[in-house]
Amino acid sequence: MEESQVRIGERAWLPFLRARRYMQSRQSLLEYSLTQYFKEAERYRT
Repeated sequence: MEESQVRIGERAWLPFLRARRYMQSRQSLLEYSLTQYFKEAERYRT
């Protein structure tokens, strides 16, 4: 399914691959933000 292509004229698009990469980057960004949040919270707790 990730390999499915959508052809428009001469161009081929890979919407599932693009969506998966987008979600992975969003997930890593979220994890980074949460890590920073908890580090900051830990600093204020002590």
